Amino acid sequence: MKLIRAGVLFGFLVWAAGTAFLVPLGRFVFGPENRLPVALSATLLVIATFAGVFVFARRTLAREGTPNFEKAALLGVAACLPGLSLDGALYAFNGGRYPGLDPTASGAMSAGLLFAYAAALLATLTAGGPGSASLETL
Repeated sequence: MKLIRAGVLFGFLVWAAGTAFLVPLGRFVFGPENRLPVALSATLLVIATFAGVFVFARRTLAREGTPNFEKAALLGVAACLPGLSLDGALYAFNGGRYPGLDPTASGAMSAGLLFAYAAALLATLTAGGPGSASLETL
């Protein structure tokens, strides 16, 4: 249960920080004002997400004892649940686009976020240790 609470709390804090950054500044990261190509911005977001979640997952799983696939998967789902739910609500109440972004930039950011959530899940499984995500454990 501590694993789930840690994941949900971490996921909420990351979502809150990301939203606080992307709502006012998202147009500079994903919009036409961006000096970097949008694909590079999205790639950097995915890499940063993977790295941050990997460090969090490695530390959290180490405190829980011997890491394994099931614990890593549970932590990944718990960490992604708040952000996926809250981003879905944010998009639903803003007419299918992220607040402050034009439709094109909103679509690019949505794709970037989707890949970032996939990276977060992969990071927790990777942090589970060597072989924790092997087909034999499935």
